[in-house]
Amino acid sequence: MKEAKTYKSIKSESKTGKITWRPRWVEFDKDGNPTKKFGKSQSTKVEADRFSRKMVDDINARDSLNLVGKDEALTVGQFALKYWLKAERQMKVKNKAQIKTVMKFWKDIGLWDIKIEDLTSAMMYKYIKTLSDRGLAPATVQNYKTELRTLLDLAITLGQTDRNVLTGVKNERRTQEQMEKSERIFNDMLKNNWSLEEIHTNLEKLRHIPRLKVEVQTKNGSYIQERSATGNVPSIMWYGRFCLGFYLGLRTGELMALKFSDFDFDKKEVVVNKAISRTAMSNDEGDIIGWIQEEDKVKASSQRVQTCPDPVIEYVKQLAVELDLLGIYHEDQYLFVNDKGFLIEIAYFRKNFLRIQELVGIERPLKSPKYTRHTSATILAGLGWSSTDIANHLGHKNDRVTREYYIQEDMDRKRKMSDSFELGYKPEEDL
Repeated sequence: MKEAKTYKSIKSESKTGKITWRPRWVEFDKDGNPTKKFGKSQSTKVEADRFSRKMVDDINARDSLNLVGKDEALTVGQFALKYWLKAERQMKVKNKAQIKTVMKFWKDIGLWDIKIEDLTSAMMYKYIKTLSDRGLAPATVQNYKTELRTLLDLAITLGQTDRNVLTGVKNERRTQEQMEKSERIFNDMLKNNWSLEEIHTNLEKLRHIPRLKVEVQTKNGSYIQERSATGNVPSIMWYGRFCLGFYLGLRTGELMALKFSDFDFDKKEVVVNKAISRTAMSNDEGDIIGWIQEEDKVKASSQRVQTCPDPVIEYVKQLAVELDLLGIYHEDQYLFVNDKGFLIEIAYFRKNFLRIQELVGIERPLKSPKYTRHTSATILAGLGWSSTDIANHLGHKNDRVTREYYIQEDMDRKRKMSDSFELGYKPEEDL
């Protein structure tokens, strides 16, 4: 294909005697046919020539990179509607409401009407900063970044740009406010964790959930009837929720996705590679109209094989016996099911968490199911395991989160280390 080239600028004079120069250049189509192009009039010939040279350089650079022509260059919004939403990855996304929310944000901040080829890394930095300034959770910020990154990757494939300007753009270093937030989370977990002694004591209490006594009124009087405190969910599930939460340190979704077939009872191991998630169903307008539970693979960095201590193996075996008595056991059965064999609703444990603990007489109840995972991590940290070991146990991609929330350094010890430079090293008990 022939390269575009500049052409002599045209001099013109208005009725008032004002002299202007109009830039000209020649472009070639795919078949090599030339077309003369004219630019906006400039006040001098130098400016007109500079204008035409810039246009020619842009055209030739675009052709060398196989980018689309200027008249085919799309804005973020145009590209999103024409190509991105119809891409295979986007069609597979279950939570369509999330995509619509992201697109609405692009419109709100003006990104929607900017041509993709005009986007810069500076714009992307401001984009991420705006997300953070709005107080969105880190995971939500990451979701917003991922959606825009996939759009730009597709734009490269379709010749709208030659680079992804979002690559390498990260949040600025943590602010004092963010550091204080991490400190609050850490202190909250310290207050809402159990010690090893409490774990053993309270697990025994959870083995024996008392039945509720309810007064029933009839025509002939009343009588006391005993009913299950856990409804159609076998009470053994509660001991299991705490036991596996402490010993394996799993996320709620990972726990709910466990099946009997995931366990190797000879090696005393369990494969953790999937999770149950609660996904919103939305209509064409993006309004949420319901929720569904689905099983999905967890991220590759979170997939792991964990060794099971004896209490976990004993529980799973006992559970298999009880479900078999109910006639609902099979090897590929989920662990956490109701008495009909259907997977328990993921919010069940959270909604009843405090009630069950108070019912069995736990003196210092945990506020939420997530604290079984936090307790697992902080107990291991207290026993001297490294942040890397604990990160592997929890399925963290790296040990940053572990160090930030579970293993904060002892500031008193750091002060003593600093003082020891001046005092001369002494054993800790002498300092």
